Amino acid sequence: MMRLTVHVEDAPFVKRERKVVKDTIVKGKTVPLEYKPKKAKCIVNTFSFNDLHTQKEVNEKLYYLRSKHKVAKWTEGVKKGKEMIYVSWQ
Repeated sequence: MMRLTVHVEDAPFVKRERKVVKDTIVKGKTVPLEYKPKKAKCIVNTFSFNDLHTQKEVNEKLYYLRSKHKVAKWTEGVKKGKEMIYVSWQ
């Protein structure tokens, strides 16, 4: 099984439901201390796909992402100019 991870440049903002992770009692009232996610409007700049069985499935997902978003590229270092696409085996 393979996992595909891709970083995109034109990352979309998504509204997420916030949930209380920690709370405390102040003057008899429950006050939230920490939320997950911290903000309701989150940026999604990394896409990951698990349980891909063949290279063909990986290529199909990559084709789909390229049709919707621009893949980010390295700006410095040895990998400068290469796309940020990772395929790992699980």
